[in-house]
Amino acid sequence: MPQILSKTVGRRALLADGGTLLAAWAGCNSILAPPARAEGAVPVDLPARRTTAPRALPDLSFLDEGGSTRHLADWHGRIVVLNLWATWCQPCVAEMPALAALARQVSPEGDIAVLPVSIDHGGVDLVRRFYRSHAIEGLRIFSDPHMQIPTALREDGVPVTLVIDRAGREVLRIVGPVRWDPASAPGRLHALADG
Repeated sequence: MPQILSKTVGRRALLADGGTLLAAWAGCNSILAPPARAEGAVPVDLPARRTTAPRALPDLSFLDEGGSTRHLADWHGRIVVLNLWATWCQPCVAEMPALAALARQVSPEGDIAVLPVSIDHGGVDLVRRFYRSHAIEGLRIFSDPHMQIPTALREDGVPVTLVIDRAGREVLRIVGPVRWDPASAPGRLHALADG
């Protein structure tokens, strides 16, 4: 038989449990909306040079369009633009055409790889529909539906972009949208990666 608590203790317990549930919900959903710093953010230009030393990255993995697991190390030897985004994130949506323009500027076989990784729970199919409905061309489809990359990078919002050098080290992290479409973007990426 369950034990019945007094009304006073019951209310306190209920309030405490409710507060705990609310805190847990807020913590779990912090990744679901971009932080205030990304809301209405104006896209920034890539810096001309790096200001910090390269940093090692954990093993980052995500899914490709066919559902195969890919690792950041698969692009070792190339400069990587790793962009974390989501279809519900307005700054991300606004940034995608410029990111697609960058991908078209640098050929898929070239030494710069553009990897837009969606953190949407809907995965590859949702991204495919998004690209089609927004006429996004030239971008590959990658997905991290379990949001492992933001957790590994200790980021709680999107968009977030990492520029990664040929050795697989982070040389730049930008929180918020970036202007990717200027003709100078590939040259700046080379300068950032090469130091």
